[in-house]
Amino acid sequence: MDARHELTDSSTAQTNRLRALLLGGDDRDRDFARDFARGTLTDTRLAALARHRPARDASREQVVRQAEIRRLALALRESHRALRANSRELQRIVDDLAPGLTDRRGIGPITAAQAIISFSHPGRCRNEGAFAALAGASPLEASSGHTKRHRLNRGGDRALNSALHTIAMVRMRSCPTTKAYLARRTAEGKTTREIRRCLKRYIARELYRFLTATITTTSSNASSAA
Repeated sequence: MDARHELTDSSTAQTNRLRALLLGGDDRDRDFARDFARGTLTDTRLAALARHRPARDASREQVVRQAEIRRLALALRESHRALRANSRELQRIVDDLAPGLTDRRGIGPITAAQAIISFSHPGRCRNEGAFAALAGASPLEASSGHTKRHRLNRGGDRALNSALHTIAMVRMRSCPTTKAYLARRTAEGKTTREIRRCLKRYIARELYRFLTATITTTSSNASSAA
């Protein structure tokens, strides 16, 4: 995951620099460049940027700028390849440590890997409540008078909390059961933010139970084989 964080930071910096160059031009390629800057920088679009050449009568400034655009486009394509390779490697590790985890709705290799890292081993968290607290997914009381509310818990492992957030967002968009839950709680007067916090708490419980059972079993099988 450390390697992925480094790759992501590098890719983000390259993307920001490339977009700035594309948006900052005032030459005849301005419309072409800005069209690319506003769209998603897919590998196909990056390849087109790398192939593009300035006009023969372009100024030295335009030539230098296009050369830097080409360099960044190629570097960003390489970053994309490295991130895809990293995802495949994380998938292999997750499948080895917690088989079936990424088969669950909304959980991909990156969020699964973070959950495993934070869970660490059976016994680190004494129960699912402790795991939810570790994730910052145990809501804090913020009631006033007859109104019962909970507020965001900003403590805990923020990387794990981010993974729970990603899973919750995916399920809110694509899971029929979660969509039905969202509609029901909205009708009850809950805000989207409050509902999302509830979902993150449920997901923390789901992950804790799955990892406790799966990693214990995996460890036992490894010990028996040894």
